[in-house]
Amino acid sequence: MKKILFLFILSSLSLSAMSQKITGVVYDKETKETLPSANIYWLRGGGGSISDIEGKFTIEKKKAEQTKLVFSYTGYANDTIEVKDITNLKVYLSQTGTILSTFEVRERMKSSFLSKTTLESKEVISGEGLKHLACCNLGESFENSASVDVGYSDAVSGSKQIQLLGLTGVYSQILLENMPFLRGLSAPFGLSYVPGNWMESISISKGVATVKHGYETITGIIDLEYDKPHKADLFSFNAYLNNELKTEFNVKANHIINDNLATGIFVYGTYNNFKTFDHLGKAGQGDGFRDYPSQTQINVANRWNYEVHDGLCSQTLINYTREERLGGQIAFTEDMRGSDSIYGLGGTVDRVHFFTKNGAPLGNTSSFGTQLSATYFKQDAYYGLTNYEGVETDVYANALVNTMVRGGHNVDFGASFRYTDVQENLYSMPYLEAIAFNTANQTGDLRTNFMKEEIVPGVFGQFNFIYDKIFVATAGLRYDYNTAYSKHIITPRLHFRWKITEDLIFRGAAGKGFRSANLIADNFGILASSRDIIIEEALDMEEAYNAGVNLSYSLPLSDDREMSIALDYYHTNFVNQVVMDLDQDANQVHFYNLDGKSYSNAAQLDVNVEAFKGFNITLAGRYNDVMTTYYGKLMEKPYVAKWKGLVVLSYKTKYDKWMFDLTTQFNGKQRIPLNVGEKQGYADPYIYMLGQITRKFKSLDIYVGVENITNHTQEVPVIGVDDIFTRKFDASVVYAPVMGRLIYAGLRWNIK
Repeated sequence: MKKILFLFILSSLSLSAMSQKITGVVYDKETKETLPSANIYWLRGGGGSISDIEGKFTIEKKKAEQTKLVFSYTGYANDTIEVKDITNLKVYLSQTGTILSTFEVRERMKSSFLSKTTLESKEVISGEGLKHLACCNLGESFENSASVDVGYSDAVSGSKQIQLLGLTGVYSQILLENMPFLRGLSAPFGLSYVPGNWMESISISKGVATVKHGYETITGIIDLEYDKPHKADLFSFNAYLNNELKTEFNVKANHIINDNLATGIFVYGTYNNFKTFDHLGKAGQGDGFRDYPSQTQINVANRWNYEVHDGLCSQTLINYTREERLGGQIAFTEDMRGSDSIYGLGGTVDRVHFFTKNGAPLGNTSSFGTQLSATYFKQDAYYGLTNYEGVETDVYANALVNTMVRGGHNVDFGASFRYTDVQENLYSMPYLEAIAFNTANQTGDLRTNFMKEEIVPGVFGQFNFIYDKIFVATAGLRYDYNTAYSKHIITPRLHFRWKITEDLIFRGAAGKGFRSANLIADNFGILASSRDIIIEEALDMEEAYNAGVNLSYSLPLSDDREMSIALDYYHTNFVNQVVMDLDQDANQVHFYNLDGKSYSNAAQLDVNVEAFKGFNITLAGRYNDVMTTYYGKLMEKPYVAKWKGLVVLSYKTKYDKWMFDLTTQFNGKQRIPLNVGEKQGYADPYIYMLGQITRKFKSLDIYVGVENITNHTQEVPVIGVDDIFTRKFDASVVYAPVMGRLIYAGLRWNIK
C-alpha cells in the first residue's frame, strides 16, 4: 500500500512539473498589427486556444508529446513553432497572397462585409467597395449601406448630414483611426472634408462604444482608416468630372525611407465654378437658384509611420483644409454679400487637424499607448443677411495600458483629457418683423449655449473576459468631469460576443452616452429659412441610454461562395435631449430641454449572397420608430423615413477586368414639420438609384456612372423664391433628393 501511494504521489508531481502555461501574441508579419481570434493548437496531444481581441493567447502544455504549436488565421499561411523552454511567444503570420513573377494570386476582397472577429457588430466598407461608387468624399460613401442615411441639410448650401439608428449624426462619433475627427463645429460640412481616395476602409459600429472612446457615443461609431505609407501604393492619381462641370483630383505619394520609417503626402482639390446650372423647381425649368453652390477646396495631409520590431510604434498626421462656397440665386456674386435685393450664401472654412498615437510593449504581457489630437476650426458663413461666425479649438489626449491577467483575460485602464473652446455668433436676422439676434450679446445662462469652454478630465477602466474562442465580454466604467456644465459624468458600458457555432454569432451592447450640443452647428440648415430662433432656456448636456443585439449567420456555399445573414435591433432612450421644435409656429424654431419621452427603435435585416462566381447580391430592410415630445405631445421625429429597403447588385468579370454595380434604395414616407409651404404632413415614398461601370487595366481604372438614375427630385426645393426676404421663404424643408440626374466619369492610376 505504501508503494502504491508513493508511485501515485510521484506521478502527480511529474504531471505537475510537466504542466505549464505558454503565453504570447500573434501579429501580422507585414503590418505588425495584432490578430484577434487566431487559432492556436498542439500538433500532437490535443488541446487548443484562441487569441483575444489584442492578439494575446494562453495555452497549457500537459503532455510530453505537446512540443509543437500550430497557428492559423483566415487569409494567412499556417505556421508551426517548436516550443521548448519558451513561455512567452511572439508569432508573425504572413498573408496567403503569393507572388509569381509579375502575377499576384490573392482572394477577391469583398466590397463590404460584417466582421466575424470583432467584439462589436461592425460593418466594414473596404477600399475595394469604395471604388464601386463615385466616392468623391465621405458623404458619398454610404449609398450601398442600409445602416447609414445621408441627406442634404437644406436645398441651397450643399451641406450633408448623416443618420444612424434614426438619429442625426451628431449622436455618433466619426473617428479617424480610433481618434476623434469630425465633431463640434466641423459637423455641418465635415463629410466633404474627407476625400474618398484617401480612405483605406470605413467601419460602422452601431450602439455604444467601449469606454476607451469617451462618453460621447450614443448611436454608434464611424471609424475611418486612411492609407498607410508603408502599405499603400507608391503613387496614385484620381480624377473626376460630372455633367455639372464639377472637377476633382486626388494625388497620393508614399515613400519608405528605411525599415522603420515611412511617409506619405495626400493632396485633394475640387472646383465647380466653371458654370452654374438651374434645373430644379418649376417642373424642372429652374427656380432661379443654383442647383449646387460653387465650391473650391484644397485639402493637404502628410503622415508618418515609425515602427521598431517588438518596440515603439508611432503614427502622426497633420491635415489642412481650406474651403470656399458660393451659392444662392444665379446672378449672385461674392461682392453682393449683404444685399437685400438678391439672395446669396457662402463663406470660408479653415481647418487644421493633427494627431499622433504611440505604443510600446511593457514586458511580455502588457502594452502602453498614448493618443494626442488637436483641431482648429474657423468658419465665416452667411445665408442672405444672416451671418454666422464659428471658431473652435479642441485638444484631446488619452493614455492607455493593456495588461493580461490570470486566466488569459486582460484589463484596459487609463486617463483622458479634453479641452474645447467653442465660439458661435449669429447676427442680423433680416426678415420682416424679426428681431436682430446676436449671440455675442447674450448674457448669463443663454450665453453658454453659444460661448463655452469645456475642460474634461477623465479616467476609465474595463475588464475583458475571454472564455476560449466561444465567449468574450467587456465591462467598462469611466468617470469624467465637465467644467462647462459643472457635471460629474459616470458612463457604464457592456459588450459581449458569443460564438454559438462556427457560423452563428450573437452580440450585444448596452450603456450610456452624453454629449454637449452646439446649437447652430448641429442644426445648420435652419439658417436657410426665415424662422426666428427662440431659445427658451439654458440647455443642459444631452444624455441617453442605448442597448442592442445582433445575430449574424454565415452559410458556406459551393465554389467557395458564402451567404451571410444579419439581424439587429437597437433601442435609444433619452434622459435629456436638446429639442429643436419646428411645429409650434411656421415662422419660428424653438430650442429647449426635453420634457417627456424621446426614443428610437431601429431594426435591420441584411442578406448578402454570392449567387454565382463574381455576382454578389445585397438585400437589406430597415425599420425606424423615432418619437420625441414636442411641447407635451409625443410625435414622430421629422425627416426620418420609417422604412428603408436596399438592393445592391454587383458583378465582376474574370480577373476583375469589368465591374458593374447597380444600387436601388426604397425610401419610405417621412413626416414634414409645420412650414410656410403647402407640403405638410407626410412626404411620399420614393426610389433612388445609382450605377457605375468600371474597366480595369494593369495600373489604370476608368469608370463612368450615374447618380439619381430616375431623376426623382423634390418638387419645390426652395419655398418662396419670389418672396425671399419675407416670412414666405424657407429652403430648409428637405425630404427628397434636391439634385437631379448626375452623370460622371473618372480614372484612377496607381503605381505599385
